[in-house]
Amino acid sequence: MSGGSTRSMTFQATPAEAFTALRQAADRTGLQYLSGDGATGTYVYTSGMTVLAFGDKVTVRITPVTAATVQVTVSSDLQFGVRGAMGRSGASADQLSEALGELLPRTG
Repeated sequence: MSGGSTRSMTFQATPAEAFTALRQAADRTGLQYLSGDGATGTYVYTSGMTVLAFGDKVTVRITPVTAATVQVTVSSDLQFGVRGAMGRSGASADQLSEALGELLPRTG
């Protein structure tokens, strides 16, 4: 992914617990919710001040592995390919991943 990054983590949690933690992690890191689909477990956030503003667009996919384990994939891509004031590419995904790691127990 040009100008972006991807992280994948496995947590001991149900999809509902992971989604609750995702909302808390997004609040902690200042990401704004754009859209989501609970049926596919895909959620999109932005670090931009407004929709389609410059900054990271962060996509999160929560995939059940077992009844009590989920894989969470966090990927980011820059809006309009602009770095500048929003910091380095993938910074929002890094911060969101770290915040999730503080809220949910990792497996393995």
